[in-house]
Amino acid sequence: MFKKNNHNFSFIKNNKELDQFITKIKNKKKFFFDTEFERRSTYKAIISIIVIFDGENIGIIDCLEKKINFKKIFKFLNKKKITLVIHSCRQDLEIFLSVVKKTLFTVFDTQIAALFNGYLEAPSYKKLVQDFCKISLDKSLQKEDWLKRPVNNERINYLINDVYYLKMIFNKLNNKLIKKTKLNLFNKLIKKEIFKISYEDYPVIFKKKLGNDILNNNKFIKIISFRNKIAKKINLPKNWIFSDKEIIRNIKNKKILIISKNLKKNEIKNLTKLINNFKKNFNKVS
Repeated sequence: MFKKNNHNFSFIKNNKELDQFITKIKNKKKFFFDTEFERRSTYKAIISIIVIFDGENIGIIDCLEKKINFKKIFKFLNKKKITLVIHSCRQDLEIFLSVVKKTLFTVFDTQIAALFNGYLEAPSYKKLVQDFCKISLDKSLQKEDWLKRPVNNERINYLINDVYYLKMIFNKLNNKLIKKTKLNLFNKLIKKEIFKISYEDYPVIFKKKLGNDILNNNKFIKIISFRNKIAKKINLPKNWIFSDKEIIRNIKNKKILIISKNLKKNEIKNLTKLINNFKKNFNKVS
């Protein structure tokens, strides 16, 4: 157990420490949650750090340590009686769903809650900390490479701050929702958002640019399916295979350059080889 910024926290690097932390927080029902990950050059997110605050104790879990099965914490949190408070939950839940098949816990998204309480645009975490806690948060590490080790004191402070102020923000936003009798409506919207994250594989940009009927377009479905299949197979970002903009441009012009049924096995093999070579070259210069 350490003390940093007046907050108790554990920096967890192995299964024994993780089990001890879970034992300490096992009777709590509400957690303030954040993740740090890297996915700029991969299809799947590489989970680097998980941060959990139970209102008293903060656990910083180093997911890159070989002696830790960090998936334990996902399974511990995935219970019906548990509430996870997250700011802008989409990416965190995508990571969750890579470990568990279905989320059972309740989500309170502070960004969406803020929109229910008068914000005209989706506010950043820094904005909410400023508005509700009267603190100017340093977010200079927001685009940090979280795969780098060791995790120094500056990074630890950053990680602590990203969950610590969620507690105060949650309390104020939740009370506002209750006073305005909007809590039930808010929870229904959150469930819809979670459903979209779980089952919808098409970025919102396609509906905005091509209309809601685009999901009934067979050519569109085929090219999206093919893109995802290739991206997943060789673990590259989907936009590296075909960008969203390129797909939109081709659909609008009614010129589909690549349709999965028109590609033979050897053509798929050649495309995979080409993209793999590109990945190797990218890694050399990055």
